Amino acid sequence: MARYQLNALSADSDACFAALDRSNLIYTALPARPMQNGCGLNDGVRFDQSSVPYSSGFDLSCGMAAALYWYETEVDRLALEHLGSGLARINHLGSYACRNINGATAGRRSQHATANAIDISGFVLLDGRSVSVLADWEGETEESRFLHAVHKRACGLFNTVLGPEYNDLHADHFHFDMGRLRACR
Repeated sequence: MARYQLNALSADSDACFAALDRSNLIYTALPARPMQNGCGLNDGVRFDQSSVPYSSGFDLSCGMAAALYWYETEVDRLALEHLGSGLARINHLGSYACRNINGATAGRRSQHATANAIDISGFVLLDGRSVSVLADWEGETEESRFLHAVHKRACGLFNTVLGPEYNDLHADHFHFDMGRLRACR
């Protein structure tokens, strides 16, 4: 049901911005970047302050921002459940990038080309521990179980979720997007 609601927000910019305005997210609405060569940004926002800090600033489409904001609460809950500590920071590798899927020289544009995706590389906990997709995905540790749980939960919110088991290009991060394709790998 959550993904259905988030997709509805992605399709209706007025409703999406109204939802963000009702949240605790502090954001800046961005001017449109007209689509050129498959890249651009409409209905974009910059996260200024969220419930969890990020490793650096980034721009997202409104629908993707709403999904990520929802996801933060879920990750914090799962961190407490699996690791006994809440989130201090989410580390990411970026959102908007005018490029093709997997950085290929030809082919379809990535959801990153319209700021409709983000790559998450890990998490820092309030107790100071760091959990990295690259270092902690494998094994039978608490950190691995936490990463598998946050990956699984992401599949209920985002349309596409890719991680280390998808391919080697995703060995160090989770890719989340609100594009039309549905995948959880």
